[in-house]
Formats: sequence, C-alpha cells, structure tokens
Amino acid sequence: MLYVSSSCIKGKNIADIICRLAEQDVKNIELSGGTGYYSELKNDLINLKQFWNLNYVCHAYFPPPKNPFVVNLASCNDDIYQQSIEHYMHCIELLKRINSRVLSIHAGFLIEIGTTEIGNKLNHNIVYEEKESYDRFCKAYDKIAKSCADNGIELFLENNVLNTENYKEFEYQNYMMMTDYDSILKMKEQIEFQLLLDLGHLHVSSKTLGLNYTEECAKLRKYVKWIHLSDNNGIIDEHKPLKRNSVILEEFIKMYHTDINVTLETVGEMEDIISSIELAEASMVMAKEE
Repeated sequence: MLYVSSSCIKGKNIADIICRLAEQDVKNIELSGGTGYYSELKNDLINLKQFWNLNYVCHAYFPPPKNPFVVNLASCNDDIYQQSIEHYMHCIELLKRINSRVLSIHAGFLIEIGTTEIGNKLNHNIVYEEKESYDRFCKAYDKIAKSCADNGIELFLENNVLNTENYKEFEYQNYMMMTDYDSILKMKEQIEFQLLLDLGHLHVSSKTLGLNYTEECAKLRKYVKWIHLSDNNGIIDEHKPLKRNSVILEEFIKMYHTDINVTLETVGEMEDIISSIELAEASMVMAKEE
C-alpha cells in the first residue's frame, strides 16, 4: 500500500494539509512533522477521516507538541529523554483515539539538536557517551514497543541520515544511530524491531561514509518492512520528487514486494506530488512483475 506523508506539503495546520491531499483522492496519509499544535487537532483528524474515508498511520514528530523540541530517545539530557518518551506515549493514545494502528519512530542520535538545526548544519557542543546513549535508547524503545503491543499497534524503526557537512563538523565521527548496514545490524543485536528503511536517508549516508549504495540496499533488503521514498543528490536529504531512472528508484524496484508498505516523502507543489505518486505506483507494479 502507498501512503503519502503530510510533510509533502508545507503548512501550519494539519487539517488543511489533509484536505488538500484528500481533494486529490489521496486516501492513505502518513501523519508526520512540520505542522503546529492546536487544541482541536484530534477532533479534526477524526472528522476528516470519516468525511473523506481516510486511512492514517503516524510517524515520528506527530502529533506536534505544544512546546516544540527535537525528539531523541537516546538523549542523555533527562528532560529531553522523558519528553521524548512521553511524546510517543501521547502518540499511542492519539492512535487509539483515531483508530489507527501503525507508529514509526526515528533511531536516536548521540548529540543535542535544537529545533532550528533540523536539516541544517549541527553544532557539536554536546556529544553524548555512546554506550549510555545506546542503553537509554534501547530502554526507551522497549517501553514504547510494549505499550504498542499492549494496544495492538505495529511499531517500526527508521534509519537516520548522515550528511557530509555534519560528518566533517564532527571530525568524521558518526553521531547518528542506524545510518548504514553495519549500524543497523548493531542495533538489531540489542533490540528486536521492524525496519523502516528510508532509501533517501541511506543514499546520503552511503555517500557520506564512502559505501556502495547498491550493495547497502542489497544487504538490507531482507530486513525491510516499510519504505520511505524520495529522491536526492546524495549530498543532502532533499526530499525531491521522484525521477525516472534515478538510483533510488532503481533500488526501490529491486526491494519492493507486496508485503511492504511505502510512504512517499517528496516535498513540492501538488503536481510534483501527484507525478511522484504515479511514478511510485508504476514502480510498484513493475517490481511485482519482475
């Protein structure tokens, strides 16, 4: 099944974004970050779901918190750590209320990131000790996973992106969890999880780390349970519309099968999003025929 991320469209109000997608006959929507908090959000989600006959899943930074912060389950800052756990517990309660049963979350990172730094150059003033961060992340993940299991919610864990600029800034130390095959397998040795593989993230991280993208995809193929799909230049995570014959789309066709759900994360004008939907759907058909 193909979902479209709400983050494909820039806007402050999630209800407006959902309406714009639904008007284009997009029925499967992944609720994601990029919008602001408001008191009637839950009611709007329920009403819009009923009116348009929508299917929701929830990802990472949704619902938006009243006071924005960067969610990090590996944080060694106690306040951020507890806020991050509470964010996902709140998300689980939201999923129950809107009758949705899928949650995907990000792997952690070993640094402190401010809300203005997301997607930009990061500072390295605060870097956590690796073992402590991994221990914290695994403990938090297990708690969230148990709550999901108790409430009949499927949980997926997404790989992070490491770009060259930030890799250099941190003196070629990988401060992100789960950026490539080796680090994803490292996490699998510590916790059980279903892998959400962001092919755009992996493309950038592979280039940054000097790895062969095609080989990384091939090694991870058997672990993939969900895919995030967008295009980029291999330097930064651009969330560009899909392009025919791009290496990311080529790897998607090799990897996709009917047991995998897919989320389109291409940011742009509506015509770009519709074009990417059509190309993703055609690629899914092509993959089934091979």
